[in-house]
Amino acid sequence: MKHLIIVGYSTSYFFYSVTLITYLLRWRNLWQYLSIIAVTVNFLVLLLIAISSGHFPFFNVFECLLFVTFILGGLGLLYSQTEKHRLDVRSWVWIEILFLLTIVLFFPKEPSLYRSNQTFLWVVLFHGFRELALATVLFSAAHFIRFRLARRRKSLRNHILLRGKNFLLLSTVFFLCSEYSGMIWCQTGWGDFWHWSTTFFQSTVIILCLMFAFHIPGKNHRSDDIRSVIGAVTALVMLTIQVTKGLS
Repeated sequence: MKHLIIVGYSTSYFFYSVTLITYLLRWRNLWQYLSIIAVTVNFLVLLLIAISSGHFPFFNVFECLLFVTFILGGLGLLYSQTEKHRLDVRSWVWIEILFLLTIVLFFPKEPSLYRSNQTFLWVVLFHGFRELALATVLFSAAHFIRFRLARRRKSLRNHILLRGKNFLLLSTVFFLCSEYSGMIWCQTGWGDFWHWSTTFFQSTVIILCLMFAFHIPGKNHRSDDIRSVIGAVTALVMLTIQVTKGLS
């Protein structure tokens, strides 16, 4: 089973790589087929992990980042537009996916060990919403990066920034749902929903980054530039915390 998972991971890595190359070359029909294959293989690997482990695939770094790449790949395929500029939002989505899969290279490519609480509803919701938040914040970061590169077309810049802010807001909703699920998990498991720890400090940092991104004063180009930078940095912070937790 582990061998099949590694083969599936390598195959998805290959198809995402070829998808990026063919997309940059604007081979329209080919990159569409390749991206569908990549996302499908990604899903099959997650399904294989779930069947072999007996729990949802987001309890270690390998599972989490594969889950994030699947969501991110679906968003890039369905909710992005192809532009004349080669490094458009969709291009940055494929680049982010390859970056995540590269990080996975340094971690064991196997399902996490089964624990009894991994099927508990609030534990599943806590981890699931966390990964959805990470996927959507990375998708918003792709918009913010593209926004920074679009210097001349004001309407395009505004459209990209608006979509980035909307997906950042969606990421915030997912993250708060995760925190709420975590509170109920703590309340049920330990009789209290708040104990200061490294995990709660990390959550506080993420929430502060999100609040800062949404509360930049002003509506001029400078405030938009700062907002886009903070939004992209928030994605990096969330990813760093996810990987750091895996290392510990």
